[in-house]
Amino acid sequence: EDCEDCLDWIVGVHGIVIHFDHDSKHYSATFLPEVAAEQGWTQKEAIRSLVHKAGHRHNLTNELLSKISCTRYQSSKIQLNYVEYVSRLGKNPIQDVENTSNKKNWRNFFSS
Repeated sequence: EDCEDCLDWIVGVHGIVIHFDHDSKHYSATFLPEVAAEQGWTQKEAIRSLVHKAGHRHNLTNELLSKISCTRYQSSKIQLNYVEYVSRLGKNPIQDVENTSNKKNWRNFFSS
């Protein structure tokens, strides 16, 4: 959803995507919802880092901040161990590789 401004999101809840133009160049970057919280950043620190991630190497001014278009989003994570993954997949991908016609090539690849 569109943000009112680049600080209209909650650290640890929202991921953000920013877009802005500066000196005839377009910049954009995103952080997943957990990034700012894991880094211990405030909203302003996260925006500063995100602007840098986008490739902008100039000073971060109030004028530039006002030009940033920001979209916030939420996501969820799931964690599986390998046995759970294989169970959900319905097949073992390693066995698939071992049963292919180029089994010999795979063995050479991994033994190199």
